[in-house]
Amino acid sequence: MAAIELEQDYYLHNFNALLKTVAQYHSSLLSADEKRWLHYFYLLSTDAQMLLIRLLSRKGVLFRFNKLKYAEITNIEQAKDQLIQHGMISADISQLYKQHVITLTDIFSLYTKPELLILLPELVSKTDKKNEIIMKIKQHDDSKYLLSIINEPVVMVQQQVLLAKFLLLFFGNSHQDLSQFVLSDLGLHKFESYPIDACTQLFHTVEQVDQWLALTQLSDLYWHAHDAKDYTAIATLSQTLPDKSTWVPLENKRQKLINHMARDLERNQQYNSALTLFRQSERTPSRERQARILIAQQQYQAAYDLVKDIQRHPRNEEEYEVSIRLERKLAKSVNQVFTAPETFIPKALQLQLANPKQQRVEHCTADYFESQGWTVFYLENQFLNSLFGLAMWDIIFAPIKGSFINPYQLAPLDMFSGEFYLKRQDLIDKRLQAIEQGHFDGWQQHFEQKQGITNYWVHWELFSQQALTLALSHIPPSQLVAMFRRLLKDLRHHRSGMPDLIMFNDTGYQWVEVKGPGDKLQNHQLRWLAFFEQYQIPAQVAYVTYLDK
Repeated sequence: MAAIELEQDYYLHNFNALLKTVAQYHSSLLSADEKRWLHYFYLLSTDAQMLLIRLLSRKGVLFRFNKLKYAEITNIEQAKDQLIQHGMISADISQLYKQHVITLTDIFSLYTKPELLILLPELVSKTDKKNEIIMKIKQHDDSKYLLSIINEPVVMVQQQVLLAKFLLLFFGNSHQDLSQFVLSDLGLHKFESYPIDACTQLFHTVEQVDQWLALTQLSDLYWHAHDAKDYTAIATLSQTLPDKSTWVPLENKRQKLINHMARDLERNQQYNSALTLFRQSERTPSRERQARILIAQQQYQAAYDLVKDIQRHPRNEEEYEVSIRLERKLAKSVNQVFTAPETFIPKALQLQLANPKQQRVEHCTADYFESQGWTVFYLENQFLNSLFGLAMWDIIFAPIKGSFINPYQLAPLDMFSGEFYLKRQDLIDKRLQAIEQGHFDGWQQHFEQKQGITNYWVHWELFSQQALTLALSHIPPSQLVAMFRRLLKDLRHHRSGMPDLIMFNDTGYQWVEVKGPGDKLQNHQLRWLAFFEQYQIPAQVAYVTYLDK
């Protein structure tokens, strides 16, 4: 495919599309200052608009103006002056420093070590590392002198927080940004068409937006502390978590962060703090971690009671299986008899294979089965997931209220919640019935008409026409429906764990999970294999060892 060349001002068009959507659907969520900012942005010259967008899109908020070079901006000096005039950037670093908006560290971090040696010859030596130089600057007691030696314009963008709010209102999340527009412009991402209107939006009050942004900022601080393994900082941050929210999307985000924080504190053996946090979360694996902490604290009866409660009301299959293992561990300590459940042992095949090309064990095994007359696909989870995505394409992208809030979604917002099935139950059940009765013929239509359009479930780069044709001609519809129903019970967790290989021949098909020397089955793989046996779906495990050279 020929490379796509973007217009030099592509980002201006994308930014204007962002602002148009925000103004159209979220005007009621903008403050008077934010609306005033939008008004003045449109009064700026094209050069000034492009310069501001360039700065907003870069990392950080401070920039050495003389280092900025953009060929599409014809008069960057005039653009800078106009932005200063409208209060969109500031060039008075001394005033910003006095107001405690920026620090000396912020300013001098813009410079390289060789530049700092020239700027501060009496303070810096060649043997100093840059972080040591910055520390010397931080400890210097003459800030007026240090600021006076900056002999070039340094500008600060004033609206970084505002951009974060606009992006949040547009995308409805805190991880997509302006680069998403570029991926679409380049043709790397193509998205399905679906209606978007004011009724479908995620945010409905200013308070919701502010709470989301505050929690995102807290999350960013946590991940910085996590990467630095700063457990003291994590403990401090955990004390600033907001109270439980009645708004489900925010509460889900809060509980996800709680689990991350609590797990780090548990690793650092801050058990009481971790336990307090985990008790605020209903997301798995919060109850498992609580039980393990209680075991570490030798509170065996409390741990056992919690484990039995999990077994009575498991949130998913994995949580239930973990509870069985924990019960086995605890039973003796609380004078209880543990009765082990029946162990499932999948069908297995022992293979000794030559591997002269040093291929992955899955490829080596696929070659073996192909030599036995099978047509083999090494697709892992992508095979069944892609079939599911094609079968349910129109239902996945159905215009259900609250499902789609921007043009760049791989799936509806509720894809991995229980709401997905509940809101579409009639549509899904009718589709499954049609498949089981052999009346659904939309697979090929979706495959051809939707080719290349982004869908979370369909992996176009791996799933081929041949795989689709063989699947529909070899897999009984009743077995397809059974597999889809299992997916639908827990889309988040059941989308993985499927066998490595799917293969077809003249008489049928089979799944094969491949295990090389020293490898063993994971729990989520065993669950799928047990399901296959229950529904008489052909599947086995191939344990591979290599022949001597």
